[in-house]
Parts: sequence; structure tokens; C-alpha cells
Amino acid sequence: MGFSQEGIMFENSNFAAILAKAKAEKKLIFLDAYASWCGPCKLMEKNVFTDKKVAEFYNKNFINARIDMEKGEGRELAAKYIIRSYPTLLFLNAEGEVVGKELGYIKSEEFLELGQKNNNPKLVNTNLKEEFKNGKLDQAGLLNFISLYATQDPILAKQASEKYFLNKKDTAFSPEEINALLNFTQSVDDANYQVFVKNKTAITQVLSEKNYTQFDNYLKLMKLVDAATDDNTKTIDDAKILKEGEGLFPKEELVKSLNIYKLNYYAAHDNFPEYEKTALEYYKNPEEFNNNELLAAANTISEKSKDVKSLQAATRWAEKVVMSSENYDSTSTLAVLYNQLGKKEEAKMFAGMAANFAKEENRDASKINAILNQK
Repeated sequence: MGFSQEGIMFENSNFAAILAKAKAEKKLIFLDAYASWCGPCKLMEKNVFTDKKVAEFYNKNFINARIDMEKGEGRELAAKYIIRSYPTLLFLNAEGEVVGKELGYIKSEEFLELGQKNNNPKLVNTNLKEEFKNGKLDQAGLLNFISLYATQDPILAKQASEKYFLNKKDTAFSPEEINALLNFTQSVDDANYQVFVKNKTAITQVLSEKNYTQFDNYLKLMKLVDAATDDNTKTIDDAKILKEGEGLFPKEELVKSLNIYKLNYYAAHDNFPEYEKTALEYYKNPEEFNNNELLAAANTISEKSKDVKSLQAATRWAEKVVMSSENYDSTSTLAVLYNQLGKKEEAKMFAGMAANFAKEENRDASKINAILNQK
């Protein structure tokens, strides 16, 4: 944390002291959650936080803090507030609860408007969860609550979404309302689904007819999938889904959606034989898939399979990933797979690369060292 003589004045103290000061002065906190390597963060510091109008407003109305999320107590705060991108601009009350949030670089004028929007001293000592549970949030408060808690507490956010649309009187839908509706309409049995169906005309003024239909068909497909899934045997009746789902999506798209569901279901229910069978078919053309998907599947195969053909397929997936993204995860996975296939020279080469990445990324390299130490 630093203190700026010009521009926004950032506190040079720990987070507990910042909360205490906010409570004493009855102000909200503006927290710039940044990382030292982040380019947009540096631009915010240089161009936005030094703007005279911005500084005057933020210094008058907020307790301001800048914390590196990758150092000291910043690591705990990053975990607490689920910070995954930088900069993350947070507005907190004196209880440390998020009352406003924005991601990424924004210009001075937009940043000033963001501060004006979130400058609500009434929230300083308010616990939003308690306000919601006690029915004290109005419609605007509920919509804000849904956005803030969508990631932090999705179950509570879903309850807030259902309450919001139950109480909604006007017939028009804003983009923000549609997000709040769709994000928490996960089944045709959800209360929000009735709102979705009833207000199709209004919703398709913002959401295209095509996207509306695709979303509706997806929910209907998930209903079919649930009916065709036997949790006792941990199996899925593919034929039933493909037959009854005909017409909801083109066959190729239907098969793809089904395979994604099967992979997730079998992984979650420890049915590896079915997972392996599905993965080998689904990822047979690895160039069609992104690195994260391929690497996750390759890892699962390497950990649980002894079948040579499966290991060879997983190796092709990992090779494709390494070609475009060399890091600890990709090189270590490939090293393990080569080792399992008896390709000791290749295994040691990629294990050496992984060991170097492990030092840079501060990762546990024990399994890689075991390969390197083999004779």
C-alpha cells in the first residue's frame, strides 16, 4: 500500500485499521485490488487516481486503499473477495462487505461516475445479508444484491433474484434485469422460468429471439437429461436423450451438449470407465478444443487410466496444449504421460522444463522430481 501526496490519498495501514477508520468516520471504503505486474492497474494509478476531480471526490467521500493482492494480507483478501482479474475496484462498508464492484481499467469520467453511484453512507454499518434476510432491501437494493452475491453466495443471490421478479411491476426488462433472470433460471422448474416464459415479448426486445430460444431449449434439454440420469447406477441413457431431445438442437449440437454433461457427471460421480469412454470420443479431434478442457481431461486420464490407447490419446491432447502454452501444468502433465508410456527420454526433458516452471510459479515439484531422479 502507498500514500499519494497528489491525487487520491490511499491509506498506509492494514486492512483492519482501514475498516476501523471507515466505521469511525462513517464512510465507505474504496479498495483498488491490484497486482504489481498489471498494466491496466498502472494506467489507473498514473492517469485516473491523479485526476483532480476524481481525487477531490474520493478523498472527501471514501476511505481509500490500494492493496497488492499477491503480497501479504492481500492474498487473504483476494481469496475472501474472489478476485480473479485486475484491477478489481471494490466498494466496501465498514463491516468489510462488498456494496459495489467494477472490473478492469476505466477512464476518469467513468471512475468518477462509479464513485458517485456507490457513495451511499447509509450502507457504512449495514450488513447487506441481514438486510436481505429481514426483507429491508427495495427493488434497486435487491438488483444490486443479486449482482454482488452472484459469485460470493449464489444460493442467496438466487433467492434474491426470485424475490425481485416476484415483486417486479413494470413490464420492460433492462439488460441488468435479464442477466439477473437468466443467471438464476437453471431449470424449467425454477420460479424464474415462469417469469422467463411469461415475459418473452419484453425480454426479446433486449435478447435476440435466437438466444431466447436457445436458452429455453437448453433448460428443456436439462430436464430430459435429469430424467435420463440414474443416480443409483451413475449412468445416463444416451438413446433416450437423443431421441426425446430431437428438435431442440441440431443433432451435432445436441450430441456435444450431452457429452459435456456426461463428462461432468461421470467425473463428479467417480464413474471413470464411462468418463474415459466419453472423453476418448469427445476429444478425438483435439484441435477443436481449448487448452483448459484438454489439459483437465489429460490429467484425469493420466491419474486414473492404465490403458495404453487412452494414455496415447491424452498425450496428444497434452502435446497440443504445450505447443501453444508452456507452463508448469502443461509440461508436467506431458512429462507424466510420457513416463507412463515408457518414453523416459521425453519424460525427463519435459520434467526438466516443468521443474524450472515450478520454481518460477512456486509450485510443488515432487512428482516431477521423481521422474527426474529415475535411472
